[in-house]
Amino acid sequence: MVIRFRDYGKRLSDFEEEILVRCPQCDRTAKILTVNSKQSSLGSIKRITCQHCSYTKQQLNAGKRKSALLSWQNNYMAQRNSSYGILDHFFGLSLWLQTSCCGQVLWAYNEAHLNFLESYVQSRLRERLPDDSLGWHNGSLASRLPRWIKLTQHREKVLQKIQQLQQKSCI
Repeated sequence: MVIRFRDYGKRLSDFEEEILVRCPQCDRTAKILTVNSKQSSLGSIKRITCQHCSYTKQQLNAGKRKSALLSWQNNYMAQRNSSYGILDHFFGLSLWLQTSCCGQVLWAYNEAHLNFLESYVQSRLRERLPDDSLGWHNGSLASRLPRWIKLTQHREKVLQKIQQLQQKSCI
């Protein structure tokens, strides 16, 4: 049976509505959620909340995201090798869903992101579809995945680690 993956152009930003992070106060699972402001001039707001200790913090998404993302990309390698692991680019908190895999760090924002990765990795046939308005593009998450995740020789190990992270996301 051939398992097929079709790349419909999903981007990493499509998974940013909910990001699971390590709470800075109690070190348990907290969520960063996107809250749309009633005042359109403010844009969307990112809010972190912890169900365990009631920690809450928020910030405007509009002006800060670009500089935060740039900083996040520039510091990615340093963060990956730090004791904090991979950090979110809104509050700089350690992602909840991350683990060592094949000498690298396998990470995801949330369960939907994990499901996307699982679907991609377990597929034997991977198809890229052109965007109707843009034609072929290279900005999709599937086209940007690191080579080590795409390799057949790592498939079983990556799938095993994804399943471990899926169990952790339910906690």
